[in-house]
Amino acid sequence: MIGPAFLTHVDDPTDEAPVTQKMSFVHTDKIRENMVLAEDIRDPRGRLLLKKGQKITGSHIRVFKMWGVTEVNIEGEMTVGHVAEPDSTAEEIKAAEDRLRPLFKHVDLNHPAVSELFRLSVMSRGRNDLSDAEGRIPSSPVEEPGSRPVPDVKKKIMQNNIKLPEIPSVIFELNQIMNDSLASSHDIAQVVTKSPSLATILLKIVNSSFFGFPSKIETITRAVTLLGTREIGNLAMGVTMISIFKGGPKHGFRMLSFMKHSFACAIISRILAAQKMMAETEQMFVSGLLHDIGRLIIYRYFPVNAKFLHNRSLKSGSLLYQEEEGCLGCRHTDIAGYLLEKWRLPATLENNILYHHDPSNAPDPVRAAIVHVADVLVNALGMGSSGERYVPPLDPGAWDLLELSPSCFEIISRQAASQLSAFETFFAQQEASSR
Repeated sequence: MIGPAFLTHVDDPTDEAPVTQKMSFVHTDKIRENMVLAEDIRDPRGRLLLKKGQKITGSHIRVFKMWGVTEVNIEGEMTVGHVAEPDSTAEEIKAAEDRLRPLFKHVDLNHPAVSELFRLSVMSRGRNDLSDAEGRIPSSPVEEPGSRPVPDVKKKIMQNNIKLPEIPSVIFELNQIMNDSLASSHDIAQVVTKSPSLATILLKIVNSSFFGFPSKIETITRAVTLLGTREIGNLAMGVTMISIFKGGPKHGFRMLSFMKHSFACAIISRILAAQKMMAETEQMFVSGLLHDIGRLIIYRYFPVNAKFLHNRSLKSGSLLYQEEEGCLGCRHTDIAGYLLEKWRLPATLENNILYHHDPSNAPDPVRAAIVHVADVLVNALGMGSSGERYVPPLDPGAWDLLELSPSCFEIISRQAASQLSAFETFFAQQEASSR
């Protein structure tokens, strides 16, 4: 089973000895070889991966990581020890909480999910210097519009006052192949290999911990055979679309940090989609990858407005998203929606991105909720930055819709950090091109 079923931690401060309980679900990072499965494990398409009663091996654990399995049901009793605290004193933890709490000012720390995110943030970011969050445009004096009318950025884009990059032909070809039921792995491999750099990046990703195959995959055709046309196609589309903006914004904004934020959100969206048994996890990967592409347009083509937006947010203590309408005449999600429609990408992809700050009102609220939760988690843990200083609020309805437990965040964040390393080569290439 891939889904939100979780181990309950029992904490008795008066008893430091391990507590023996009848337990069913075990975190993936605590699974050991020779444990026996109590339930079948299936992939998001419902295909059987491992049968109930099988003893777990090292290769099985790699399969769990590949499909984003966070916990499995095992047979018998297990011993649960107390969770080890990091090598920090109570004073250090308190100091970290005090430094991080202002970044969580827009969220409800009493919500169980947000409370767990705050705890993980303290553990992972507590010793970092937060005086200038990575990737944020530094504040500097910028003339305020005053009585001048607020510029309508989206209108300027639609009127072709701003020349946006054209989508590469490979995107259209990939779309056609993925919508053709008769297309073969050879067909999509032919399109991908037209771009040697794209093919090289995809093979690095496929051979990384992101998928966790035990043996090396040498060709795109083999990768498509193992993962499917849609999976490789969507992955190729996402990497290609982000690559369109190589050169990135200037004026102090770090493209590398933006890329890390985007890919971390993509990875976590994919993991959450696998937990929800969604068939097209790679489309969710692309949704997470492109969720802030509208913000990238703002930074690159409207740098003065972007600086004013950041200064306004810093001065008011508001979220960037809350200030965008007043500073730009639209929001970054509006720009993304227009861009994806112009590029004729699937409506489901557009909606996941358009509603990632308002998932409850999306045409498909579950998919939008996945991107929403991934974005909140990535911001909370400081995995790169799209420019936002504060952690955006968690939509309680979206959280309830996904039927998750806060205990999933710790292992998901570990998996995401590990899988993010698969894209280091790509990040390095983009960083070099932005200089």
